[in-house]
Amino acid sequence: MSEFAGHRGRLIAKLDKNVSEEHEILEALLFNAIPRRNTNDIAHRLLAQFGSIKGVFEATMSELTQVKGVGQSVASYLFCIGVFYKKYYAPQNRLYPEIYIPDEFLKFAKEYYGNLSYEALDFYFLNGAGEILDRKRFTDAHEHHVVLDPTAFTERLIALKAEGVVAVHNHLDGELSPSVFDDEATSKIQVVCSIQNVLFCDHIIVVNNNAYSYYQSGRMKKISNAYSLKNLLNQDKEGK
Repeated sequence: MSEFAGHRGRLIAKLDKNVSEEHEILEALLFNAIPRRNTNDIAHRLLAQFGSIKGVFEATMSELTQVKGVGQSVASYLFCIGVFYKKYYAPQNRLYPEIYIPDEFLKFAKEYYGNLSYEALDFYFLNGAGEILDRKRFTDAHEHHVVLDPTAFTERLIALKAEGVVAVHNHLDGELSPSVFDDEATSKIQVVCSIQNVLFCDHIIVVNNNAYSYYQSGRMKKISNAYSLKNLLNQDKEGK
């Protein structure tokens, strides 16, 4: 038996004894997709990019292929496992509501984000029936305002064929009211959503167990009107 085959055998034995680490589980999972190469480095790169095996399973094809060593074939393999995971396993271990209902979702946001000890910026992607298709966390968030990568956000919208979006983030400084930066971020998100013909339902800010809703305050409607694609095009025509 070659050293290469021996390593794989020893790793499978660790899995059987339930003493393996996360990167080893992913490494072994990749054996079928990459039968004749070392999968350790790719497993580490995937975990570094997506944070966990769960994050790998939630990634899109486009996101997976951006990782060094992951081509279309490996990305397809991981993506199919991800589809299986989301369809048959994730619903039983869901950390968020299945359907977006404004009042009920606001209650969930207070309870979930009010207990976080770190800054989080999450987007919930909805289908036309209001069912939550997926949640994507963007870690590029600051203590007093949020920062969004429009390209990554747009790619997720397109990949999921989302028809609605809800944004949630928490303030760690105890200030519940939206900052100027929050308003700017909300406006930018609305522009992207309008271009993609997606409804930006709400932006919720949570502090402790209190929440501010752009939708309930009426602020969401004003921003939606001001930063709709139609209105922006009209402004551009008037400027000319």
